[in-house]
Amino acid sequence: MAGLIPPEILDEIQTRSDIVEVISTYVPLKKAGGNSWKGCCPFHNEKTPSFHVRGDKQVFYCFGCHKGGNVFKFVMEKEGITFPEAAHLLAGRCGVGIPDNTPGADPHAARAAANTRERMYQLNEEFARFFEHELHDHPDSPAAKYLATRQLPPDVIQKFRLGAAPDGWDSGLKFGRSLGFSEQEMLQAGLLRHNEERGRIYDLFRSRLTFAIWNDAGKVVGFSARMLGSDPTVPKYVNTPETPVFKKGHILYALPFAREAMNKTAQAILCEGQLDTIALHRAGFTQAMAPQGTGFTPDQARLLRRYDVRQVLLAFDSDNAGQKAIRAALEILLPLEMEVRVIRIPGGKDPDELLRTAGPEAVKSAVTNSISWLEYLGDFFAGNYDLRTAAGTGRAVEELGGLILSVENPVLREFYIRDGAAMLHVGQDTLEAELERRTRMTRRRFTPAAPASQAQPARQDLRKETMFTLLELALSEESAARELAELLPAEEFHQGLPDQALNQVLAMAVNGEFTDAPTAVTAMLNGADPEADSRISAMLAAETGPFATPRLKKKAMQECLGNLQRLQTTRSQGEILNELRQTRDPARRMELLAELSKKK
Repeated sequence: MAGLIPPEILDEIQTRSDIVEVISTYVPLKKAGGNSWKGCCPFHNEKTPSFHVRGDKQVFYCFGCHKGGNVFKFVMEKEGITFPEAAHLLAGRCGVGIPDNTPGADPHAARAAANTRERMYQLNEEFARFFEHELHDHPDSPAAKYLATRQLPPDVIQKFRLGAAPDGWDSGLKFGRSLGFSEQEMLQAGLLRHNEERGRIYDLFRSRLTFAIWNDAGKVVGFSARMLGSDPTVPKYVNTPETPVFKKGHILYALPFAREAMNKTAQAILCEGQLDTIALHRAGFTQAMAPQGTGFTPDQARLLRRYDVRQVLLAFDSDNAGQKAIRAALEILLPLEMEVRVIRIPGGKDPDELLRTAGPEAVKSAVTNSISWLEYLGDFFAGNYDLRTAAGTGRAVEELGGLILSVENPVLREFYIRDGAAMLHVGQDTLEAELERRTRMTRRRFTPAAPASQAQPARQDLRKETMFTLLELALSEESAARELAELLPAEEFHQGLPDQALNQVLAMAVNGEFTDAPTAVTAMLNGADPEADSRISAMLAAETGPFATPRLKKKAMQECLGNLQRLQTTRSQGEILNELRQTRDPARRMELLAELSKKK
């Protein structure tokens, strides 16, 4: 039945249904480092969390009960429903319409979801105009005066659609009603708020400077609003909450304006906020953007990759929060093989302040003189750890090792090991030992044990174990997949899911699509082979692979190729012996015996 839903519709549902967000509605998840989240498994009772979700690979896996798969699989397991039913449930959640002739389709629900999204786009666009007119019509308002202090010219204000929210509890409510929008629609779009205790509905944005927020298609989907006073009890910024069209972890502020420059330069600059982004655009760096109301996320990284961005410059603040944001972004960007650099603003200023006090040339100098992420970490370690002591150096080696381990490209990893070791004044073998230590810890912690009844057959099935290892090797890095594609005869691999997944990864590596291979493999976990689904989910969910160094990778590859050769030899011997039993021709028997002798 699932095949009757068009593949492009399923792809859109999966793209819009972030697995971390979906599972978070069922299970409390906590950040476990990098792109991994964990919580107590919803499928069996446990006190210590063993349920892991990977945002970058869009997969879940429990290392306790071994359930795993993609977002469709989770909803099927949790709700006890079929694949088509899970697809329709997720489609309704993310606002994707499914054609009426697909199984389980509710045509009214599909049309209602599409209409809701379109009404929200219209509503946000009308409020953007409302806020713009409010700013323009009141040149002496607090918002207008604030923008004057920031030295923002009218053309910039107009381009970025800055506005002012009136100082009233129901100005927006009345405006929306005048256009025919209902209170429920404005509540759902995040423009109103409901005080249940008082039974009162009021404007979310009041007496604030507003910034329109666009999605990647250039449609207004929400707002960020800055306070204009100095009341410490009032949040500095108020943002649109999550809505069917506003997913803050999927949005980069000013992306529609940055698209052209990103395509030309293959570079993106990430800032902390809207004013810093606008300042960089004014200084000529129109590839600048900002995460919206949250830290940088894997989904935002995927947006950058869509535009073939190769280099990312981080222009975050110099305070503790900014430094933490830089290191968190490194965990996401380095595995994508992006060159990451850090912009240091003189005097601890931000780009907006630097532009206002020193002009565009100072901003250009700061961008031009950005430093590599390794150099940034060297300065961070020197300022936060006592590198004169073994303990301090040990902490630095451990943190650096974790970042290098996330890099799958062997050339990049070799450079980072060499330069990182020199930076910390330790031997390269010390850093490599840290990588191997982390790998051993990960394997001990995350390798799922087979049930007792299955342990012995699993050990005996050499081919099956070899195929799983080959798949893990292929997923570990593009160069390994390309090498395996040259060495392995693809026509031999057609016996099950591991074979199919391996063929898929090798083909994508050869075609230059390797970065999308984990997602493609996740989509193949359809429940037909629960054991394979579980083991492949475990591979994708693990934070680090089993091949931390080139030596380990080469050894594993040689063992797998040797196993396949021995299996082929054994199969050939069996075929010869079978023919020997059946033939009565003396000449043919002599030929077969000669062949059998060569095989030994």
